[in-house]
Amino acid sequence: MFEDLWRFETPFFGDSAWARGVLDELMSPASGISDLRSSPRGTFPAVNLGETEDAVFVYAFLPGVDAKSLDVSVEGSLLTLSGRRERPEVPEGAAWYRNERFTGDFSRSFSLPETVDPDHVEATLKNGVLTVRMNKRAEMQPRRLEVKTA
Repeated sequence: MFEDLWRFETPFFGDSAWARGVLDELMSPASGISDLRSSPRGTFPAVNLGETEDAVFVYAFLPGVDAKSLDVSVEGSLLTLSGRRERPEVPEGAAWYRNERFTGDFSRSFSLPETVDPDHVEATLKNGVLTVRMNKRAEMQPRRLEVKTA
């Protein structure tokens, strides 16, 4: 079910890719849930969002971020991920030829669907991937009704 949440094979190059990303985001039936193509360059962390019948999931890709420097908060219908990624130790006298790794403070916020129960949120960081599971309200989950015979 989440195979598209881990998809990164579509490159982000040039103006046409930017325009395609903007159009994808505008036309998305998921009302704001987008993929990597529609995120501005330099957005950190990269995030995938999805849902099942009973929960909404957020996957944030945070290589090099320690759990102690990470803050996950839910206020009303807003999920905020913030923290700091430290600069790695560099040998003295080293010169950079290319440095593409973002370091420093970051923060990203996401509006949550009304179906999410803000009192039942769980966050786990493993191998640089933060998984936030937000259970849906019981009254919003699909339920099966028993059909009675007369």
